[in-house]
Amino acid sequence: MRRDCVTQVIVEWPNGEFENFATPFEAERFINIELDELGEPSAAWLEDMHGNKKWNYSIVEDEEGRLRLLD
Repeated sequence: MRRDCVTQVIVEWPNGEFENFATPFEAERFINIELDELGEPSAAWLEDMHGNKKWNYSIVEDEEGRLRLLD
């Protein structure tokens, strides 16, 4: 695997804390499990391992009430 291609999903919470995840699916799962305790995230984005932001995710609620990350 090329090291310069490794990315991570960063999720920012309203209290200013950050979490990082390997995939958007992993981030969505955590967000929906912790929604009652942490609230809805204020932002989410994809960045490389050097901290360069690649793009922002839109945080949307699907028809079943779960939060999803859309790029």
